[in-house]
Amino acid sequence: MHEYASKIICECGHKTIQEAVDIFKSTTLPYKKAKKLVTECNQTCCRRPLMALFNMIEFGEIDYEEIAFLIDQKNNRRDETEGENDG
Repeated sequence: MHEYASKIICECGHKTIQEAVDIFKSTTLPYKKAKKLVTECNQTCCRRPLMALFNMIEFGEIDYEEIAFLIDQKNNRRDETEGENDG
C-alpha cells in the first residue's frame, strides 16, 4: 500500500484515499454519483482531490502524492478561513 493511501480524503464520509480508490474502481457510476458514495454528502469541500482521483482511476494511473497535495491545499484553505472567522 502506498504511504499516502491512509490519508483522509473526505472528512464528511471519513474515507481514506484507498477507500475512495476502492469505491471508484468498484462502480460504473459517473463522477457526480460516485462521489456521493465516498462523501456521503452533497458538499463540495473535497471536490478537487476527489475529481482528480476519479480521473486518475479512469486513466489507469494514480498519483497518490498529487492527491495528498490537493488534500493538504484544501485543509490549509479551510484552516485559513476558520482563522479569519476567529479574529
